[in-house]
Amino acid sequence: MKSRLKKSHRLIRLISNIKSEPYLTVEQLVKIHRISRAQFYKDKAALAELGFEFSWDRRRRRFVISRVAYCPVENLTLSERWALLMAARQLSASGDYSLSFEVLNAARKLAAGLSDPIRETAVSLFNDLVLREGYGCRKEVMNKISMAIFEKRRIILTYKKPLDSQPEREELDPYHLFFQDRSLYVEGYACLRRDVRMFRLNRIRDIAFTPIRFSIPDDYDFGKRYRNAFSVFGGTTTQRVVVRFTAHIRPYIEETLWHHSQVVTIENGGFIRFEVQVAEPREVLWWAFRWGAGAEILEPAWLREKAKCEVEKMAGMYGRGSGSG
Repeated sequence: MKSRLKKSHRLIRLISNIKSEPYLTVEQLVKIHRISRAQFYKDKAALAELGFEFSWDRRRRRFVISRVAYCPVENLTLSERWALLMAARQLSASGDYSLSFEVLNAARKLAAGLSDPIRETAVSLFNDLVLREGYGCRKEVMNKISMAIFEKRRIILTYKKPLDSQPEREELDPYHLFFQDRSLYVEGYACLRRDVRMFRLNRIRDIAFTPIRFSIPDDYDFGKRYRNAFSVFGGTTTQRVVVRFTAHIRPYIEETLWHHSQVVTIENGGFIRFEVQVAEPREVLWWAFRWGAGAEILEPAWLREKAKCEVEKMAGMYGRGSGSG
């Protein structure tokens, strides 16, 4: 029984890896799951029997999914559907891109598949508790973004960042809707900035449709862009970041694959040197701060200086004493 549960958990994680991180190689997946290559291919065959098939595309250097079976849900009871809707809200706190977005889509289908008048209540529950409270997004925004992506229609966003006094307007060709780091985002071509940018859905105040239709450029590849993201911010160019961790933090770093590009080197005294190539180096700094004095930014020099300034600010803040204002 225990071995079956372990296998089931591994297969679910493998599906999540293939869908959210298709650029991971077989060698990296074997390391993540702590299995042999032979076991990987056995798991791949087992998933194919269950209706999930994938293969490695040599030209694009990534995995591609060729088949995903549909599962009927007619036999789910009302209480079971209700529980799954609540699970979608709870999973939004996990920060897992693939699972959370899959559950979000499944929850919408479960709510819409109920009969009246229960359907009206369930859809309202989904909009209020799952979208708004769990994902920080209004249903009107979600629906308009989804429609614009489907119709390939340019939209005008009224967008307000947390520290801005007034919202800004942006013309956007929306390419992709995705979940990352506990929030929903839309990515597309921002016409005024003349660049591909991402926008957080809960910061969108209004959306207006334009009559302009667009085509997604052939060289746009969402998976490739976010392969370089350490957390949220993707891009086509990367920068090398090096962090040194102390011996007592080392086990926590080594037990997880934090990024596909990571290289971990053991140094004298039990220290480890952690290197990654990422699109936004500041995300590595924010992550390193979680380990306190157990982490030290080494490179690049500008990021080390930024870390030093932040540490000095914190030292000054705590040095003032409690309640000093």
